[in-house]
Order: sequence, then C-alpha cells, then structure tokens
Amino acid sequence: MVAKKTILNTLILGIALFGMSSTADAYTITNSGADDRGDFVLEPGKIEIFMNPGETVVKNIAVTSRINRKQKFTVSTEDFIGSQNPETPVILLGNDKSPYSFKDNIKPDTNSFNLDLGQKIEIPVSITAPKDAQPGGFYTTVIVSSVPDNSTDGGAAGTRLISRVGVLFFIRINGDVKESGSLEEMRVTGPKFGVLQNGPLTFEMLFRNSGNIHLVPYGMLTITNIFGQKVTEIPVDAYFALPNSLRYRQVTWPKEFLFGYYNAHLELHRGYSNMIDKKDLGFWVLPWMYIVSVLAILFVVFFLIYLFTKKFEFKKR
Repeated sequence: MVAKKTILNTLILGIALFGMSSTADAYTITNSGADDRGDFVLEPGKIEIFMNPGETVVKNIAVTSRINRKQKFTVSTEDFIGSQNPETPVILLGNDKSPYSFKDNIKPDTNSFNLDLGQKIEIPVSITAPKDAQPGGFYTTVIVSSVPDNSTDGGAAGTRLISRVGVLFFIRINGDVKESGSLEEMRVTGPKFGVLQNGPLTFEMLFRNSGNIHLVPYGMLTITNIFGQKVTEIPVDAYFALPNSLRYRQVTWPKEFLFGYYNAHLELHRGYSNMIDKKDLGFWVLPWMYIVSVLAILFVVFFLIYLFTKKFEFKKR
C-alpha cells in the first residue's frame, strides 16, 4: 500500500513538474546571426485576429537583438486608439484603458528576458475573448522595451535611453458590427511658389472611420493629361483606419518634370461591402522658372539679332 502511494505521489509530482516546465519554457531562443547595429527588431508589426466569444488564440512575436552585449528586455501591454488628428494615426494610452481595451485578455508568455548579440526569442502570446465579449474591434499593443544597463554611462546629463517597439493587435469579435467610413478629402502638394511648378507630387487622401471596427481602405489613383490620355496609375496600398478616427494616406508621383493640366481620379475601396468612394482632382503644373529662363534666352537672342541687323546693312549688288 505504501509502495502504491509512493508511486502515485511520484506520478503527481512528475505531472506537476512537467506542467511547470512546459509553461516556463514555452518561449524559445535561437541564434539568428544578426550583426551589431545597436538596436533590436520586433516582428511582426501587426497581427489581425478574428475570434468568437470564449475562444483562445495563441500568436507568436519575435525579438532579435542587434546589441553588442547581453541585453535585458521587458514585455508589457498598452491599449491604443485612433485620433481626430490625421497626422497621428495611433495614440498609446499607457496605464489607461480605451473603450476598445483588450489588455487584460492578452498574456505574453514572459514579461522579461535576456538576449546576447544575434539571439532571437519567439514568445507565444495568448489572446482570450471573454464569453460575454460584444461584437466589434478591440485594440492593444504588446510592447518590448530595452532596459538600460546601469553600468554604462548615461551621458553628461545622466540620461538613460529606453527603446520601445510594439506589435499592434487588431482583434475582431465576430458578430454584427458597424462598418462605416468615407473619403473626406483629396489634395495634391509638391514643390511650389504659388502654383505647382514641378514634381515629384504627393497626393493626400483623408479617410474617416465612423464605425466600431477598424477598416482597411485601398485603391487606385489614375492620372490623365489635358487630352484625357492616361499618364500613370499609382496604387494606394491597403492601410488601417481605427474606429472614430481620421487617417491620412499619402502616395507619391515621382516624375520630376511635368507641364500642363492633369486630372487625378481616385477610386478608394472602403474595405467593406465592396463600397467605393470616387473623387476627381484637376490641377495645373507650370514650371515657370523654366518658362522664364526660356523666354529670357529668346529675348537675348532676338535682341542680339536686332543689334546685328541694325549695325550692318545688307545691300543687293
């Protein structure tokens, strides 16, 4: 009987140790062979997940050290939101929670680790949707920070630099959501003195997301000349727009010498229900500095011809 108890206790202890080992060693560290660049790389930049209430999903993030010493890192979570300032697409909230918070439901496998130069760590991140989660979008970032070495000199002012890089988690709880957005404005900018005078030109598109889920607009910008002939097509690559926010997207026409009237026709897919916004923008490009230079040269040429003919009179024999 004692022997049976001993065997049973050994099995229980072994199972417990196995469970502890599998949890503690879930992340893996390998040698990537990265060179010394004084920084670290966090991948991927963005993770998008579709989930049902009560479901758990595990995704991996990877950190590669390119710092020429043993470096300590910490892992934390912060909520992020969009903004009404199109120049600032993402705002990190620190310890605050957003209306779209998911920080309590995202658990990285570790909150700190050490890496030598060239080492790479793969960290599992568990994402669990509450059973009563409402349909819609939720947004949290997993942030990896380098911890300053106390033994190194922090500079004349004793400044300690902390590098922070985040992976954005876009989590969508399946169900009925409000998808709503529209193209608000399109404009063109470039080198100018009162009017556009040459390229390259930058086209800016302002998109408003008025729903409760992030959208991924994309499209095509077609440019034609004064005769209606197609000059070029510029793809508008897919990008994200967070709920209740404004987001600028810029595309560049790299051609430098331009002259005359052009029309830019934009077709922007909103990212849902095959909805497309269309907008046209006409603009002139007048390289007046070149025009003035040419006119000045022509004036000098004709003036010299005039002086020459004035001084010398040609007669027929």
